[in-house]
Amino acid sequence: MGDAYAKRVLLTAAGDAISRGIASNLTKHGCRLVLVGDEGALAATAEEVRRCVGGGVAVVGLDFEACDEAAVDAVVGRAWRCFAGLDAFVNCYTYEGKVQGCLSISEDEYKKTMKVNVITPWFLMKAIAKRFEDTKFGGSVVFLTQIIGAERGLYPGAAAYGTSLGAIHQLVRLSAMELGKHKIRVNTECSLSRSACAGQVPRLCGEGEG
Repeated sequence: MGDAYAKRVLLTAAGDAISRGIASNLTKHGCRLVLVGDEGALAATAEEVRRCVGGGVAVVGLDFEACDEAAVDAVVGRAWRCFAGLDAFVNCYTYEGKVQGCLSISEDEYKKTMKVNVITPWFLMKAIAKRFEDTKFGGSVVFLTQIIGAERGLYPGAAAYGTSLGAIHQLVRLSAMELGKHKIRVNTECSLSRSACAGQVPRLCGEGEG
């Protein structure tokens, strides 16, 4: 592709200001987007992208909490067909939950946090990485996280959320080691907040050839 940034990107999003900013940044670099998440919540983001670039965006619905691996694979299959393939997967969909002491977190709340923040993103990465491998061209995987999931990120009231992001950090390290031989790059962009990561996403999607 002529522009190193001109990629076809699967972007998980919640329709919030941060994910809209990431979508806008990617489209400014010529990327075509498949937005994955709650279709109703993503309608405004998709319309904003269409106004800016006149197209190049699709929306595929996914319930991060209720889905299983087969459902996620089907969603990635639909996303893949939107632009006859994909070059990158960016996960910026997270569930923070409420601030509360670790002894107050219910089993259901903990399970929801892990499902939305770790298990479903893992399903998504598996599904798209298998397709990247099949094409022989590789691709890029980017997880947006916060310092709360890193070794220095010790904040009271965030045991479940911090633990889930810590799991993503380790998933990225181990996946990068294993998937590099297939030309698949796996990175995390970690900052004090998700908004601070937004400007780095196009660079991480555009690294290398694809």
